[in-house]
Amino acid sequence: MSALRATPARLDDDEAFLRAVPNDTPEAPWMVMNDRQVRGATALYWSLWNYKEAHHLPWYVGSMLALLYRRPGMPRRKKVAPDVLVAFLPDHPRDSLDVDAEGMPPFVLEVVSKTSVRRDLEEKERIYRLLGAREYAIVRLDEATARLEGYKVDDRNRWVRWAADERGRLWSAVLGLWLGLEGDEVCAWTAAGEPLLTPRQEAEARQAAEAREAAAEREITRLRAELERLARAGDTTNWDA
Repeated sequence: MSALRATPARLDDDEAFLRAVPNDTPEAPWMVMNDRQVRGATALYWSLWNYKEAHHLPWYVGSMLALLYRRPGMPRRKKVAPDVLVAFLPDHPRDSLDVDAEGMPPFVLEVVSKTSVRRDLEEKERIYRLLGAREYAIVRLDEATARLEGYKVDDRNRWVRWAADERGRLWSAVLGLWLGLEGDEVCAWTAAGEPLLTPRQEAEARQAAEAREAAAEREITRLRAELERLARAGDTTNWDA
């Protein structure tokens, strides 16, 4: 008599999805980023990194970092890589982040192109929700006009659409910051409206400061020359008298 084979328990839809969904790999077509995507993502990455450094925040800010997770019974870990992420973890260089060991970053962001629409809007929305993200911001660069949208966990612990305000900004409770777009760049502001400067804005502010300093030095040089001229004129007047 042959032995009976145990019927494996049927996986629910979400668990089956996490096991079967493709990995983010360098070869995946949706991983190719154009200039607009790179500029949009790196602007936010650097402004958040500078902000946490200046304010000594317990943040780990990452970009294109592989998040690894493994479901029970899976021989290998799966991989998904957000364009930008913030986690409340020790800040040190990483090759990847093990979600099972260190937890899912509460904030993730993706910049959507025409080649990544399905991946970012469907698959990654589900992946991040199931892995436990609190906020998933989405930058739509696949449309004629760039805009921000996303999903978040609300006060009742429900995964809901993340509504923008009348200016098209998203309030991030995780970061305590407003997120918005200036052109294709993702920018951030404090609750009081103070901007977190992007690399481009920092360069512009530095150039403006250098121009003001140079103008001030020229004015000081002019005033000194004028004082010297007046002093010489005064000496001549006194001698003539």
